[in-house]
Amino acid sequence: MSKFKPEEFLNMLMFSDSDHSPLSLQDCCNDLLHWRQKNLSKVGLHKRFNSRSVEFLKAVLAEQMSLKLDIGHNGSWRAFSRVLIADSCKFFLPKSCKEEYPGYSNFGVASIMNIQYAYDLKNGCWQNLEFTKVTQNDQGYSNNTLDRVNKEDLHIRDLGFITKTFLKGVIDKGAFFLNRLPPQWVTEDCQTGERINWRQLDQKVNCTNGNHLDTWVRIENGKNSFPCRLIAVPVPERIWMERIRKAQQKAKNHGTSLSEEYKIRQRFSIFITNADEQTLKTTDVVQLYRLRWQIELIFKVWKSLVNIHKIKAIKRERLESQLLGKFISTLLNWKIYKHISSSITHHSATLDCSVWKFFKHIRRHRLSLRKVITGELFFTCWLELCVLPVIPHLLIESRKGKKASYCIINEIFKS
Repeated sequence: MSKFKPEEFLNMLMFSDSDHSPLSLQDCCNDLLHWRQKNLSKVGLHKRFNSRSVEFLKAVLAEQMSLKLDIGHNGSWRAFSRVLIADSCKFFLPKSCKEEYPGYSNFGVASIMNIQYAYDLKNGCWQNLEFTKVTQNDQGYSNNTLDRVNKEDLHIRDLGFITKTFLKGVIDKGAFFLNRLPPQWVTEDCQTGERINWRQLDQKVNCTNGNHLDTWVRIENGKNSFPCRLIAVPVPERIWMERIRKAQQKAKNHGTSLSEEYKIRQRFSIFITNADEQTLKTTDVVQLYRLRWQIELIFKVWKSLVNIHKIKAIKRERLESQLLGKFISTLLNWKIYKHISSSITHHSATLDCSVWKFFKHIRRHRLSLRKVITGELFFTCWLELCVLPVIPHLLIESRKGKKASYCIINEIFKS
């Protein structure tokens, strides 16, 4: 019989030191002895880190993601069943991992891990967290996720994550997308069938007092071309000049020059979506797309406070097990955070909990939370002792002239 159970293995990984780069096998053995009264040798524990343990942890993570949160306001959201934002995070690994996670040898980087993730902004749930090779680019990965697209989803992705194949697949499944328009894509006016003339578009926007242009275009894709809305929003002069400066420097390095059409096009932030005006208002498009950055900021918080990016040279199965343990622990904390956030916004739409402050606070109380998991402390008692008294200190502080993400969400989806 095994000396310790799967749940004890999971518990050890979830609540080990927040910085797992110096975490040794002996540290893990000591943890098991202290918390579970299980005396296991380093060799014995080393053998437990194998392909079966990795698959077990992946299954636990998948199950936790399948348990959706009920945060009580879904009925007030418009049109979309889910609002999914996808992105990726890359970080260096020790050279010993180059076989499983190859890097860019031409640039002297032996090994890199790429974590692909997707977050449902509407329901407050993480949809997936996957370890992938950096040699599989984001666009190729994106095309392989079409089977996860459901009817009435809204998918918001960065330029590096979209292809014509993906967007056409979203349309075919009765879902929606919102993205920037890649500069190399050819667009035709749906009414005239003529290619978009950016000089004329610039003049047309100027005639409307420099507000924006919202029109239907067709994206050329051979026999699979498809229509969508194009929303062009002028940027301030200083931003336009900075875009041109950077583009000219890049062109100079490649021995090329910028066309006049390209320069004019850089006057705008250009978005495309297959959602009509009634489903997604023009005024909401820019604000909603900006929320994509909030997910990247959340992941940066996790890197800073949970230290998922700090890695040392250990065998692949142990590396993946420790990372999966951290993600399961972080997901648990995320669910607590979302319930607290929901409770705060339910009582006051002008207040919300700060992700940074919450995770910084919860890190100090991870050992007491561990007692909740092991049944030594009731969760309600833990909340009353460790969280509820400090909620006023966990609130987002308003910044003059800037709207917090929860305010933007309220304006777009909860009006």
